Amino acid sequence: MKRLLSYETIIEGLLFVVGDEGMEVRALAETLDISEAAAREQLSKLEASFKSSNRPFQLMESAGVYKLVTVPNVSPYIQKYVGTMAEQALSRAAMETLVIIAYKQPVTRADIEEIRGVKVERVIHTLLSKGLIESAGRAKTIGRAKLYRTTEHFLDHFGFNSLEELPPLTFEDELTDEGDLFFGQESPKQEERLEKD
Repeated sequence: MKRLLSYETIIEGLLFVVGDEGMEVRALAETLDISEAAAREQLSKLEASFKSSNRPFQLMESAGVYKLVTVPNVSPYIQKYVGTMAEQALSRAAMETLVIIAYKQPVTRADIEEIRGVKVERVIHTLLSKGLIESAGRAKTIGRAKLYRTTEHFLDHFGFNSLEELPPLTFEDELTDEGDLFFGQESPKQEERLEKD
């Protein structure tokens, strides 16, 4: 493959795409068709480039995995934006995806896409940013896909004490047509609040 871009640019693009999963030096070296030593050298150059150009990114290395993260000075603005996003209502696509995760957890993105019949990468990102779902490790299958589950914030947000309070749901019959099925019902916690009011 003819290389039209600098290694630094390619590495930045790769780290941007893999996101929170990060990338090991070995995988990076194989992708670029260079040695691991050369890959580390390019990572060092990229890190120096970030620092010298006052860019909002920096490299973070943890257990041999490199990730692209924002610098601390940008955090207040990101938190403000995420807070604004959290206040916005969920789309039907997000609701349907959340229902699947709630009832099938832990579940992979591929499993969700198989049920919904559409790509859900952006929807999952939205649910993660709102704190409604979180990573639940990796599947013990080929490829070790990332698993997702709901969070405590999910329970609080929708008024449930536990997942056992979710109403029965038949996936084959109801999930794709009524993606927001249980969100339109009053949970025991919500009913208790209404009685107190």
